Amino acid sequence: MFPAGELSWLCRLVVETLNPYTEPDAFSSICKQKEKELLLASSQVVRKIQLRIREFDSHIESTATKPVPNDDGLFCSDHHFSAHQCLSAIVTKMMTLLTIKDEFVRHVAVNALVLTSQFVLKSGNKWDEFIKLWCRLLEMSITKMLLPLSTHYIGSEKCGFDSSDVNFLMQFGLKNCDWSTVAGITQVLRVICKGLKEEDYDDELLKVYYDSVNSCFSKVPWDLLDEYWSRDIDGSNESSDSGALEPRIKFLGAFLQLLCSLIDRNDFWETDCESAYANKHPLIGKICNLIPRLVTWCLVKQEDRADTCIVHYLKHKLLTLMIRLGSLISPDGSVCLSWLDLLHNFFQELLKKPLNQFQSEQDDCLEGSPFLLSLSNGESCWMHSSHLQRQAVFLLLHCSFSFIRQRGVNAGHRNCPTSCSCFKENQDSELDSFYKRKGSLELYKWVQAHLPTEISINHEMYLAICMNFMSSFLQLYLREDDLLFEVMLQLLSISSCLQQQFDIKEALYQDVKKEFLFDLLDIFNPVHLFHLFLSEASVNIHYDHQVLLDYLISKDTGISCAKYLLRCLCLICDSWDLFVESPLVGEYYSKSSCKRRKLSGDGIDFVADEIPTSVDNYRSTTLHSKNYEKDIEYCFKHYDIKPFKNAAECLLSLYNSIESLHQKDLFPYNPEVLLKRLRKFQEFCWQEQRFHGERTEK
Repeated sequence: MFPAGELSWLCRLVVETLNPYTEPDAFSSICKQKEKELLLASSQVVRKIQLRIREFDSHIESTATKPVPNDDGLFCSDHHFSAHQCLSAIVTKMMTLLTIKDEFVRHVAVNALVLTSQFVLKSGNKWDEFIKLWCRLLEMSITKMLLPLSTHYIGSEKCGFDSSDVNFLMQFGLKNCDWSTVAGITQVLRVICKGLKEEDYDDELLKVYYDSVNSCFSKVPWDLLDEYWSRDIDGSNESSDSGALEPRIKFLGAFLQLLCSLIDRNDFWETDCESAYANKHPLIGKICNLIPRLVTWCLVKQEDRADTCIVHYLKHKLLTLMIRLGSLISPDGSVCLSWLDLLHNFFQELLKKPLNQFQSEQDDCLEGSPFLLSLSNGESCWMHSSHLQRQAVFLLLHCSFSFIRQRGVNAGHRNCPTSCSCFKENQDSELDSFYKRKGSLELYKWVQAHLPTEISINHEMYLAICMNFMSSFLQLYLREDDLLFEVMLQLLSISSCLQQQFDIKEALYQDVKKEFLFDLLDIFNPVHLFHLFLSEASVNIHYDHQVLLDYLISKDTGISCAKYLLRCLCLICDSWDLFVESPLVGEYYSKSSCKRRKLSGDGIDFVADEIPTSVDNYRSTTLHSKNYEKDIEYCFKHYDIKPFKNAAECLLSLYNSIESLHQKDLFPYNPEVLLKRLRKFQEFCWQEQRFHGERTEK
């Protein structure tokens, strides 16, 4: 810890540097030239805080009990104000910067406030007071922006604020705030959250942060926000032009970013719920309950906006938030129903989009990256929609699985105590049957929309059609590692649940299956899908064990890839004959004999197999089954090598590489469980080789 005088040093730095520009008289008459001077002055504050923090880090051991001299020759012990007074003065001056129209000044102000948080935390000067103050600023600024909806106004007896609230608004300059100011406050809160998690601070600090944000969200008038956005949608607000709308969209984007940071993916990689504070906090329930409102605010009548890239970004953040929530909690049926309704009402075009429309001509860009939004042509936004398609389909699968899974499966899922309704178990068996039927129907209907219209289980090319669907599905996700193994694990869970229902001859499952001409167990066959994954050449896997090794040691995909391989290896050993006799999958799809050409739909080029198609009003592609069968039949006759040998060689090479790295202590985590499964797989391969040899001799 450093002396409390450090805060006094920061207070003096901020007040003396910014006073010439933030005093009421100077602020009211600020001009472009003054804005440039203010930008330079605030940048100097940022640099000096950064240097001071570096001094903290370098003097942490040698000067723990001594004041650290600063560049101005002042010492921390030279202070005249209390810590509370210093914090108030610092925040007041910097808040003034957030109300200035210049975006560069606001950007520097956000950086300065984030550094202030780090400074206060490292110097041990009431960081909890700072974060509580900042959360109250967010609450009060949102509330202040909603006042024009009523006759209330500051200073009147009819005002919704009490006298202390009015004083707070006046003290911190919120009287002049707009939605851009609120967005800046939100951005500061989000960056602080990310910093706490990245620096791996103890759970007590996270508790203070989450408690403060939870208190803030409990006091925000969400109903008033509903009214505000509904009036905006109806065009009844006074300023509805695009220039006035932009700050509000900026706030929505910043708010979604904050929520996604609060539900960070790292929070649910832990296997033990007790090991991470964030994933069991009641704040998670509040965020879950906000989802329908957020989708309405962001997307209702926004499709008509000229800047569709903004709509794409809002959709991306909304889907990201729902996916993370679904991975962190166990939503009950009512929440999943709500999310499915949102998917069908606001993301239906993504669910209907053909799976083979994913080819990108920008090989050096991450497809779906927000950086593509900076391109001016419409094709960049279309390419970005492939990322949205992956997210929407994944969420559909997740909600459907939540419906169809057996009772007791949820017991092993994270169970986070919260007041949110999505954590309550419903024991009503009739309702449970409704949910199971709903989940199965959602899956069947979505798959049916992407299959040839004349598909039938008794059809000669039925298996080939199932393989083709699985290949298109897999290729969609192979272009995004973050979701690849999550969706593969999701499909394993879905097929496992469906298989259980099939084995016990569950009447509900049989009834649903009768309504369709195909079986989901054939579509999502996990053994065939695993063969497809190993053989896929479009992203250079093609039985290359080095690619699998890269997945396993990657920080982003290592855990999920290991989980997928463990489950598949277990499944393979239990279904060995199916794995050995699995028909050709990978070679067929990567050979040049299956010619490809460019088709055009609504002016946008995409690449598809040379199969006659038609495009409906939703831009969904219908395959004409007669020619489709001939193409598939030709390819399968032309290539008749089974994939077992290539798959076995790939997995055995992976086993040797992992074992070698592990013996040299170079593997990033303990792979013993994975090695054990691979050794068992090796034993099965030896047995198969002996059996094949004996059969050959006969």
